[in-house]
Amino acid sequence: MADVNFDMIETEAQLAPLLRFLNEQKAMVLAIDTEFVRTRTYYAQLGLLQIFDGQQCYLIDPLKVEMAPLWEALAKHHWVLHAFSEDLEIIQRVSGKFGLSVFDTQVGAAFLGHGISLGYQRFIDTELDIQLDKGESRTDWLARPLRSSQLEYAALDVIYLLPAYLKIQQQLKDEGRFDAALEESARLAALKKRVFNQDEAYKDIKNAWKLNPQQLAVLQVLARWRAQQAASRDLAINNVVHGDSLWALARYQPSTMEQLQRLGLPPQELRIHGQRLLKLVKQGQQTKTVDFPQAIKRIVDYPDYKKTIQELKKVVAKVAEESGLPEDVLASKKMLNQYLSWLWKEDRQAAELPLLLTGWRQPLFANHVAQEA
Repeated sequence: MADVNFDMIETEAQLAPLLRFLNEQKAMVLAIDTEFVRTRTYYAQLGLLQIFDGQQCYLIDPLKVEMAPLWEALAKHHWVLHAFSEDLEIIQRVSGKFGLSVFDTQVGAAFLGHGISLGYQRFIDTELDIQLDKGESRTDWLARPLRSSQLEYAALDVIYLLPAYLKIQQQLKDEGRFDAALEESARLAALKKRVFNQDEAYKDIKNAWKLNPQQLAVLQVLARWRAQQAASRDLAINNVVHGDSLWALARYQPSTMEQLQRLGLPPQELRIHGQRLLKLVKQGQQTKTVDFPQAIKRIVDYPDYKKTIQELKKVVAKVAEESGLPEDVLASKKMLNQYLSWLWKEDRQAAELPLLLTGWRQPLFANHVAQEA
């Protein structure tokens, strides 16, 4: 690998000049990336932060320096990242601060017809005709010291990102799509600031829709407890108790260890949590009828779903032909289901507008779908 120039920041003295630079400069565009580790933990662990301003690359060790002043300074600038979902999730947790704007080059590439999940290596190859080495992609970024090959790999994640961004930015502007791509990036970034409602965790359990309201009340108690345990103990959620185990508990509601053992839960779950799970089932059983969650009605179970979703897909294809935008950018199946769920609600005015009827999508679909609330 050719020599890669970067400043490695591992002390407060090394960080100080970067902080002065970021705080004194007018808002500029920065390429940003994170390296992290997520194995059996609930939260991803930040191992390295990379920044490139177009002239200099900085690698900051978050295990060795106080990061709060840096996040404050970075928030004064515009950020560019690639496939930013996990990066922003980490940044939101450790700082709660994003840039003045946040642009995802994966989103921008999708607006240009490169698919919705273009990886960084392919993105750089496509835009800059540069083939990057993937050899350090499975590095333990919490181990110290980091090897020079690891640091160079990390630096290139931002050094090439900025020129590639500038290239697709111009392409998007030429096609009149940059503002929409920026808006879409902002929408996705905003999702990372939403606070997870642990009372809603039961809805994420596989096959929860098969349970009746009383069983859902038990599942709600169990799933809320599991989410709290995972967050407080920093454990991957299924390493507390598996979702299938929670479903079985809510479905059959054992009251004794003997009944619990018949459900076939993993021995470790029984040993560590058996008595607690029985207490949680009993707690859920004490939920008042008026407080039962509503039965989960899947959108696919509506009588006209199959016919209507096919008609809606034809609408998306027509809008794609008219606008020149790819179908997978215009509307995912999840967005179509969201629209139908809204369309079939008894009280649409009380519901949040579906994505097809908001933002840059609204004028594209305005003449093709029902919009009256």
